[in-house]
Amino acid sequence: MEERDLQLVLAWRNHPDVRCFMFNSSEITWDEHVAWFASASRNARKHLLVYESDDVLLGFVNFSELAGRVVEWGFHAAPQAPKGTGKRMLGLALEYGFTQLRVHKVSAQVLEGNPRSLALHRRLGFTQEGCLREQHCDGVGYQSVYCFGLLAHEWRIAREQAKTA
Repeated sequence: MEERDLQLVLAWRNHPDVRCFMFNSSEITWDEHVAWFASASRNARKHLLVYESDDVLLGFVNFSELAGRVVEWGFHAAPQAPKGTGKRMLGLALEYGFTQLRVHKVSAQVLEGNPRSLALHRRLGFTQEGCLREQHCDGVGYQSVYCFGLLAHEWRIAREQAKTA
């Protein structure tokens, strides 16, 4: 992700169809977004990526390194992105994470109110590792948070099986 991508990524992030699935569903201001980008850009443990297809930006992925080559990711596709964008974008992001960053594990937390993300993690081969019941207050009520993980060797096996299918 580069500075020139900021305005578009912020517009996606603040779109009602995207932010309703965020842990922080408030609108982000331009100044907050610029400050976040400046901080993340200086942090070697953060990896901010944009996904494009046919020279059109369609999504954003964020890897945050935890410890021991474990990362947590977050992502969102452009609200008007074509069907299948998420799976393609995240497949490439996993390839990058496991081959370029050489991570051992990608972990994720997904709100129960986001069934598309829950299903997508399962389709990508993630294992549900737990459920934090009614962990997140969204201002209206409480939502459970599902915890997922994908290990490097699991990803390699799934990738090889996909090639032979």
